[in-house]
Amino acid sequence: MRVLITGADRPLGAALARDLGRDFSLRLTGVGASEGKEYRQADLRDPAAVAPLVAGMDAVIHAAPFDPAPLSGATAEQETLDVASRGTYVLFQEAMKAGAGKTVLISQMALMSAYPEEYVVDESWQPQPAPEASSLGPYLSELVGREFARDGSLGVVCLRFGEVGSREGTTEADAAHAVRQALTIEPKARGYRWGLFHVTSGGRFGLAAAAREPLNFKRQEVR
Repeated sequence: MRVLITGADRPLGAALARDLGRDFSLRLTGVGASEGKEYRQADLRDPAAVAPLVAGMDAVIHAAPFDPAPLSGATAEQETLDVASRGTYVLFQEAMKAGAGKTVLISQMALMSAYPEEYVVDESWQPQPAPEASSLGPYLSELVGREFARDGSLGVVCLRFGEVGSREGTTEADAAHAVRQALTIEPKARGYRWGLFHVTSGGRFGLAAAAREPLNFKRQEVR
C-alpha cells in the first residue's frame, strides 16, 4: 500500500513514518525541513503542491492537525486556523480526485478535556475546543473531514490521540497500531462515511486495551 503522511516533520508524523515504513511504501510531507528522499516540503493550502503528493497514493494519513508546526507573528493564529481548515479541505479534495481509497485524520483528545472529570466521555460526545488556535485548528479539521464524509465523497476515519509519548496520553506504539487498523477499515459504499475513535493509553481517558482492539467502523460511527 502506498501511503502519504502529512506533518512528517513533527514528532507524531515522524513516529508514524518510522513504524509504517517497515510495511508500507511512504511519501512524506510537512512545512519544515526534514531528511529523506521521499519527503517533500509543501503548503497543503496550495492545490498545485498537493496534487503531486497524492498522485498514486492508496491512502492518506493526515497527521498535521494533531501537532501543527508553530507559527509566529501578528497573524499566527489566523494562519494556523487557515492551514487547519483550508489545508485539510485541499488535501482531501485532491486525494478524492486522485482516487485515494482511504483517509485517516489525526485529531486531539484535548477537545474533550473541558468536560468534568467525573463524566465518562466517549465518541458520541460533542467536542468542546478552547478559544485558541491550537485547539480550534484540530476541531476545524474534523469539521472539514465530516463534510467530505457526509456527502459520501470520501471515507474518513478520525482518530483522537492524547499527548503522544506521555504516560497519561497515547504511546507511540498505540498510536501506530491504531493507524494501522484504520488503514484496514473499509467504509460504507455510500452514505455518511465517517468513523471516529478515541485512542488513549492512560490518564483520564485511558482505556489501554481500546487501542489494541480491532476498530469497528460501524459500531463507532457517529452521526
